[in-house]
Amino acid sequence: MSKRYDKILKEILKDVVDTLITKVIGLKIVKSTAIETKLQITNEREADFILRVEFEDGSTSILHIEFQATNYSKMVYRELRYWVYLTEVHGIAPMQYVFYIGNEPLTMKASLSSETTAHRYNLIDMRDVDCGKFLHSDKPEEVIISILCNYQKKGVKIFIREILSRLRELVPEETLRGKYIRQVEVLSQLRDLQGEVSEEAEAMALVYDLERDVRFKQGIEKGIEKGIERGIERGLLEGQRKGLLEGVEGMLELKYGCAAVALMDMLRVVDSIDKLVEFKNLIKKTDSLDELKGFFGKTRTSIAAD
Repeated sequence: MSKRYDKILKEILKDVVDTLITKVIGLKIVKSTAIETKLQITNEREADFILRVEFEDGSTSILHIEFQATNYSKMVYRELRYWVYLTEVHGIAPMQYVFYIGNEPLTMKASLSSETTAHRYNLIDMRDVDCGKFLHSDKPEEVIISILCNYQKKGVKIFIREILSRLRELVPEETLRGKYIRQVEVLSQLRDLQGEVSEEAEAMALVYDLERDVRFKQGIEKGIEKGIERGIERGLLEGQRKGLLEGVEGMLELKYGCAAVALMDMLRVVDSIDKLVEFKNLIKKTDSLDELKGFFGKTRTSIAAD
């Protein structure tokens, strides 16, 4: 999977792996158990998903699933390495499936053959999968996946509107719905549809207003209260700083989800209360992670100038 999307996509897709197995691959399993995905293959690699699955007839197998956002010309060799390792360790030849979720025409090869070796894995282009398999689900996690599927008969605006309308029906609670809409936006980047998703969400009044969320306000207040309490023991400034960090972390999680987690590591090294307040205010004003990242460049420049 593309490193740019790796962590985010794994977090989003982990809840729909079983659905992909049944609705797209077509396997009728009654149980699946996750297996460690880090593999010691010369250089350590980490697979996306490895599952021990049980079928209706009582038989079991190992299922290896990868998500690929770009055309990797050597994918078949990577899958062969995984196959050899998994077969050796578990004593079962794994069933291998790669879901291509990129936007460029699929060019990867799914098999190789030489005088001494032959290997094949199952390659699925998500753009060939009917979006109806997921769009009408009662699970929001599955509805989100439909953004990666074939929608050509609908037209892009109608399609996106159907996704957002379905999420509104399934998730009446505004904070949680905002999280799912953010996930749709993340996945829509793989289809060059982020602008359309953002536009339709705003037109349908689905854009999450952080300022109006009561629990968010309470969270900020509690964070500051905790900071002040700690400040009595450790010093008022340090207490304020910790309170601000807790409040900002809550804002980032609610507004941007897992895509903004890395920013907290950068923010924790900022000592200035004024800079933290400035960053908190910036979160309210902007809808762009790039603008938030730009803050740290400016902060470093300001410190160097001082």
